[in-house]
Amino acid sequence: MRTYVLGAGVSKTVGYPLGTELFGAIDEFIRESGACHDRFDYRKDWQELHQWLEANANPAIVQAYRTENIEHLLTALDFVETLRSDALFGSWRAARRATEQSAKEASFETFEAFDREVGLYRRYRSILMWALEHYFSWRHHEDAKHVNSHGWDVLNRFADKLAPGDVVITFNYDATLERALLAQGKWSPSNGFGFDLEFHESRHDRTPTLLGESQVVVLHLHGATGWYRRPAFAPDFHLPPQGYGALPREAFGPAPLETNISLDPEFLQGLGIFNVDACLPDAPPMGDERHVMLHPSFLKDYETDESGSHVFTKLWRKAAQALRDSELAYVVGYSLPKADSAALTLFLTSCREGAARVVNPDGGTKMRLGRLLRSGDSLEGTATLKEWVDAGCPDRIPWRPRADPHRGPRVA
Repeated sequence: MRTYVLGAGVSKTVGYPLGTELFGAIDEFIRESGACHDRFDYRKDWQELHQWLEANANPAIVQAYRTENIEHLLTALDFVETLRSDALFGSWRAARRATEQSAKEASFETFEAFDREVGLYRRYRSILMWALEHYFSWRHHEDAKHVNSHGWDVLNRFADKLAPGDVVITFNYDATLERALLAQGKWSPSNGFGFDLEFHESRHDRTPTLLGESQVVVLHLHGATGWYRRPAFAPDFHLPPQGYGALPREAFGPAPLETNISLDPEFLQGLGIFNVDACLPDAPPMGDERHVMLHPSFLKDYETDESGSHVFTKLWRKAAQALRDSELAYVVGYSLPKADSAALTLFLTSCREGAARVVNPDGGTKMRLGRLLRSGDSLEGTATLKEWVDAGCPDRIPWRPRADPHRGPRVA
């Protein structure tokens, strides 16, 4: 088997932005959406977000806004959220230890004062993350309209190279590769994300249906658009009035008990699949914060329940096992940014020496990753995804000088 580690450079071939371009792409999407209201007011709240970022008293936030770096922005906002959580726990602990009621009240008053001060930080952090989710959901449905366009040719040919048993590890939120693999009969949502799901015919017809098995598994280590935390109980199960007690197996729905993710029906429709995940037959409520996506930040939290840590633990273990078992591991269009320290640890502890192959158009990135991953190809040639696919996805990329821009592809 072979493992492919994909970054934003792969999705870039079909029009998705790189990480440094993401804030600008989201901003354009929100502004062009007009008078839309989906958990926030696209016109009013988004404009106020810009004004708040530009005039912020925190110079780090202002600088991140000037450079339009969403990863830096969310890192600064996440840090405030972390301080708030610590302050809440500290006030609770101080209140427990206090012997006088006045001291207990003072500890909570201190927290409440801080909570009021950071209220806008939390509000605009939520708006920024909602906008991120909305953007990728919109792009997912737009992809269905353009899947046969010229830009998809490279991705389709790359998907054609993947063989049964191969594993894809991706840090992207989109399902572009899954779309290409689905069209080729190599991927299915039944187990293609690395966890098992059960499906019904439709939201109105609960007849079980089989969607087939995946030949290629795609592991999204930061979550993906269309993923939601699985409800605690099946949508059509009603709790007994006397309380929980002993519950039957059907109370939890037909999917395996260890499955923690449900797929949004609208996400499946965007792939051309009109069967529904049996655990989430209806679109989740707008105000429901169950979306499983680790937003770009230096402070990614793999432990909190909001982020769906249960599924991330399993996915990262599957990714580690795939790297250990791989004959070769191709790192394609991924620069291993500093915010992805967990990914570096994964590679260093799981990737066998000499097994990695780096496919990247930037020579500096190629050399850096080659040294880190002990790939043995750090001094070999660079290539874009298109150049690599055009050459047949070779194991080795010959070095060619870049002095003459008219020499053609750098891959032999």
